[in-house]
Amino acid sequence: MAYINASTQKNRVKLLIAVYDETAHASLSTSDFYSAVDATTGAITKVSGVLEVPGLQDITINNSNGSFRFKTLDQSGENVITTNATNTLSGNFVLDPTTFFGTGSGTTAAGVGIFGLSNSRTQVVFMIAPSGATAGNAVLMGQGFISALAPTTSADSPIFVSPITVEVNGDYTKATTA
Repeated sequence: MAYINASTQKNRVKLLIAVYDETAHASLSTSDFYSAVDATTGAITKVSGVLEVPGLQDITINNSNGSFRFKTLDQSGENVITTNATNTLSGNFVLDPTTFFGTGSGTTAAGVGIFGLSNSRTQVVFMIAPSGATAGNAVLMGQGFISALAPTTSADSPIFVSPITVEVNGDYTKATTA
């Protein structure tokens, strides 16, 4: 049995976000997010304007099909039909001022930042690499909207941590890294 490994520097989970462009992102590929990966460390060379969410603490990839149940008079059990899935990507991350508020230059994800993308309800594309972006690993991509930001800090946790949710607009697309 094989497991999805996220415990080494090379295999750390990566979440990359870019502003959605209907022409450029008609069919998503990993080259929309990064151009190279260091095979030893797993470090990536991001495409210009792409934002990597730093300090991920946990991540949940949700694909939840709905259901419609009905009864008929000729059966003792219920019938079920599945409906469209509700897809979300959620987790927590440690806030970094540059990625949260953006660099201030341009309208890219890196320029606007996570807060700006959420606040302006900008549609984004994302790539989640559960076991890093090194060659041969499976990744999920899609488009959606960032929501559920709620940065908090306390005396016991002197850094800001925030939940983040990507409300997926449509289906996930699975790909394999080159």
